[in-house]
Amino acid sequence: MQLEEIIIKEVSENQFDQIWPIFHEVIQDADTYPYLPCTTKEEAKKLWFTKDAHVYIAYLDGKPVATRYIVPNKAGLGSHVANTGVMIDKEYRGKGLGKQMMEFAINKTRELGFKAIQVNLVVCTNTASIKICQKYGFEIIGTLPKAFYYKQKEYVDAYVMYKLL
Repeated sequence: MQLEEIIIKEVSENQFDQIWPIFHEVIQDADTYPYLPCTTKEEAKKLWFTKDAHVYIAYLDGKPVATRYIVPNKAGLGSHVANTGVMIDKEYRGKGLGKQMMEFAINKTRELGFKAIQVNLVVCTNTASIKICQKYGFEIIGTLPKAFYYKQKEYVDAYVMYKLL
């Protein structure tokens, strides 16, 4: 896989069918997102396309391989801080796509006028995500003790990570 071949495009709700296989695959492991593995396609669409969301798909040779959303973290006086999340097809993990999607997120949030990015729930066991966030200047600003029900077996900590743009 050549990362320069990745094309990232903003998409609308009517393209969720392209996101669903990735979303569904990611939540089955119950190790990175708080969404239940039994989340339906319609519920998932509402979660990913929340109010004011900008949603993107990364394509490789026309195939969706990752998706990212960018939304205001809070309304009103907190709307200058973005929240973002990413899901990557398992087949394409560990190949640099996470870094490329992070670079895209940082550049796009700046372009959209945000002043900072906050990631609200980074599970402490998700070392790949933590490393990527830290590589791109995010800091752990808080630990949420036992905030994530990891693999629906045990409670583990989660981090709030933050980056000023």
